[in-house]
Amino acid sequence: MLNLNTKILSELKVPLVPPPTQDSIASILSAYDGLIENNQRRIQLLEQAARLLYKEWFVHLRFPGHERVKIKHGVPEGWARTTAFDVMDVRSGGTPKTKISDYWDGEIRFFTPKDAIDCAYAFSTERTLTEEGLRNCNSKLYPKDTVFITARGTVGKINLAQTEMAISQSCYALIARPPIDQYFLYFTLIEGVEQLRSRAVGTVFDAIISDTFKLIPFIVPDSRLIQAFAESALPLLQQIAGILSATRKLTKARNLLLPCLMNGSTSQTRKPDRP
Repeated sequence: MLNLNTKILSELKVPLVPPPTQDSIASILSAYDGLIENNQRRIQLLEQAARLLYKEWFVHLRFPGHERVKIKHGVPEGWARTTAFDVMDVRSGGTPKTKISDYWDGEIRFFTPKDAIDCAYAFSTERTLTEEGLRNCNSKLYPKDTVFITARGTVGKINLAQTEMAISQSCYALIARPPIDQYFLYFTLIEGVEQLRSRAVGTVFDAIISDTFKLIPFIVPDSRLIQAFAESALPLLQQIAGILSATRKLTKARNLLLPCLMNGSTSQTRKPDRP
């Protein structure tokens, strides 16, 4: 079709279901939409709670036992000042040849900047690789809880991998070095990238390279405090992961139901139970 105009549209025939059926369809779909929207709000609140906890402990320095700790050179005694580059391994990705079909549409999730989302965990990806595709690209298969950061396109989006994934060359995989763990690394990088953006007034923050991580300040607390933070933040992250899983199931069920509902198959369909 070379073009679409009002004449073509006026000749299209669409099914018009009776008003009671329309009301039934709307009721069922709105129930799904309501649950999905509620889950999204819950995820935002949990993410906000985890970030506020991080700021309370490591930005405002009101961590457990802070009253008994001396401050030296702007940081609590025993803490170290460094950069993000010095506390983690920066690993790159790659894309196999797109014209070779044997490399694509397998079971391995392939993370690109298009898959970055505004919450902790990334799970769904637009494209997937086969085992052969993974062998023929420059990306490794990174484990769950690897920190991904987008380096081009939508720059500076940070996610934790909810499952094993490969990544494109437009992203970096970040692996914390002890005593830093992946959760502390994730929240510290979010704070650090926001600060880096705020300092880039008048310039374009259009790409991240390895040397960019040398510009992100990083404070390394006592290892026991890092562990205590992980124990406090992990339940929040686990709730986020669980709600994301429930939301994906609701979305899939809604999308599968829609064609059935439009065909009038509403008699045996009920509203979803709350997860």
